[in-house]
Amino acid sequence: MSKLLKLFILTSAFVSLTNCSGGSVSTGSSATPGTNNGQSTGNNGTPTPSPIDNVDLKGTVDDSNKSFLTFDFDKTTGQFIVMIPLPSGFVFSPTGSFNRYPDITFRPVMDATGKMKFGVFIPIKYVIKGSSLGQPTTLPNGDHLPAMPAGLGEMPSLALNFPAQNNTQITLYLGVNALGLFVTLPDNIAIPIGFQIPVRNKDKTKTFGYLTYVPKKAGYPPGLFMSTIIPPATARILEDYFHL
Repeated sequence: MSKLLKLFILTSAFVSLTNCSGGSVSTGSSATPGTNNGQSTGNNGTPTPSPIDNVDLKGTVDDSNKSFLTFDFDKTTGQFIVMIPLPSGFVFSPTGSFNRYPDITFRPVMDATGKMKFGVFIPIKYVIKGSSLGQPTTLPNGDHLPAMPAGLGEMPSLALNFPAQNNTQITLYLGVNALGLFVTLPDNIAIPIGFQIPVRNKDKTKTFGYLTYVPKKAGYPPGLFMSTIIPPATARILEDYFHL
């Protein structure tokens, strides 16, 4: 499917997407308690950059001439942040955490223009070392997780349902150096054709994952699935820096 067709479908399905400007969730500094802002000092007193300084996991999705942030990493708190842009007219703004995992939180995320995305904040320990959330699972409709490497079509997951908010369900999938987030959408914006759009860095030189539209199937609602893979070299840097 051509990029133009993907964009046409995206625009038609969402009517008016969030028109996000790519504004970032604040990641703060890369300082770590007890260090010189995450840096060591050379013989001449000049700070030596830490490898963490070169880690950039800001991933955006392009829609026409606009882009919006869908993935990030907070170097201060050590959290991966997965954000799904919400279609115009679809209000979904819960705030809380997953049962038995209170440090995995979710809340609305506003960009620089005041537009809303749904964000989940996952501590690094659940991703770099993998999780023990239970048996691997698929999408709620039984399909393998889209846009994942071979062997990652199923991953341990956490799911929550929100009856008071369009009966929306969110499912978070966690594997070693891999993340997935699925959010169901109302039937009134359902379209019959699925599509995928890459999540890339600012320079479009790296692809971190994909935003996939999953059509309605056999009574299961449509939804948006965000897949993200942490590059092995980056995972090693994060593992060393956070002493995992």
